[in-house]
Amino acid sequence: MIKIVIHHTCKSSYVLYKALRGVPGITFEMVGTLYFPYLKRYVLSVPAVFANGKLVLVDPVEPGDVIALKDGRTKKELDIEEAIENFVRGIMASQAILTAVMLYKSLKPVLDPELVAVLSRARYHEQEDKIGQIVHKLQERGEELLQEHWESFIKLLTFGLVRELYWLGIDINELEISHIKMWLLAKATLGRLGLPYPKPSVPDDVATAVYATLKESGQRYMDKIAEEQNIIATDREFLALIQEY
Repeated sequence: MIKIVIHHTCKSSYVLYKALRGVPGITFEMVGTLYFPYLKRYVLSVPAVFANGKLVLVDPVEPGDVIALKDGRTKKELDIEEAIENFVRGIMASQAILTAVMLYKSLKPVLDPELVAVLSRARYHEQEDKIGQIVHKLQERGEELLQEHWESFIKLLTFGLVRELYWLGIDINELEISHIKMWLLAKATLGRLGLPYPKPSVPDDVATAVYATLKESGQRYMDKIAEEQNIIATDREFLALIQEY
């Protein structure tokens, strides 16, 4: 049995639901107020796909990925470089993971083997015996990967910030760099968990880059977010999946 965990604000969740609703053997579960159990199961991004109770995929997820999983057609030899590419795409698709990476300017906070198994798709392709190799290679290439994808990471980080400004009705022009630092520190941590040592702080170059991107592209991001959220908000069938809040 395949279960897909989704969220009512998530465009990727919405697209996957519209593509796979009604497919035998696939069910959808909308996250509600009781969300801590999902954290316990490493749902750091949605949609999150479970097979027989085990987390196998998180965003990005295509309908064909889920159908192949349901039909038992996912096993293949996974090249380490492909696994790393999958891992990076997983970072890009998750604000929770991306903010942790950018707060520390390092992959180190997210190199837990359980998370690597999912993001790299080692579990999806039944190649979990390679997780140790993948983790080792990510440790070796962490700084290189961060530099290589820096611009994309900053743009996606900014897009995530603008999405929350949209929900809260805050004008982009009201933000200063100090607000971005507060947002990133709060977004990347849970209580005291994740606060950098010894004195919690946010890298100046990250905050400055987000601020510059916000000034350059913030309104365009806002318009795109408003368009996608308006589409979701008018779909009664999708919103009917929302659990009681």
